[in-house]
Amino acid sequence: MPSRSRALAVLMIASTSMVLSACAGAPFVGDRSAEAFAERLPGTWIESSGDGPAVLVLSEDGTFEAHDLPAALACGGSAGDPELEACRADPRPSSISTDGTWSVLDEEQGMLELDVDGRLLAVGYRDFDGFFAESFSLGFYTGALDVREPDHVFSRR
Repeated sequence: MPSRSRALAVLMIASTSMVLSACAGAPFVGDRSAEAFAERLPGTWIESSGDGPAVLVLSEDGTFEAHDLPAALACGGSAGDPELEACRADPRPSSISTDGTWSVLDEEQGMLELDVDGRLLAVGYRDFDGFFAESFSLGFYTGALDVREPDHVFSRR
């Protein structure tokens, strides 16, 4: 009988170890946190946190189109920075539409850069939608990064 008890104990320890390691590593299952970030970016993203229907379309070729993007993300940069044409045309726009290129600044941290004619438009940050990292949103800040939640959150459509 002792061998049966021992086999059961080994099985229990192995099962517990597997469950605990799966829970401990859940947000980083496989390569979801790194290379999968860049691969999962192309597509249509809709702002889920704002008043308007802002849409961000990221193409596989590294270009993007932004429709009704909150002006706070694009206009009113630092003094001396070149302003986007859409911001110059209307000194107080509520939203703008523009296009440009996108690139990944840091795959591991999940940082996306949007660029329009050589000017940094915005930086988006991956924000996991759940503990198991099955999906993520893109968060954009208009001010300091030390706030709890991004000002604008875009979710995949």
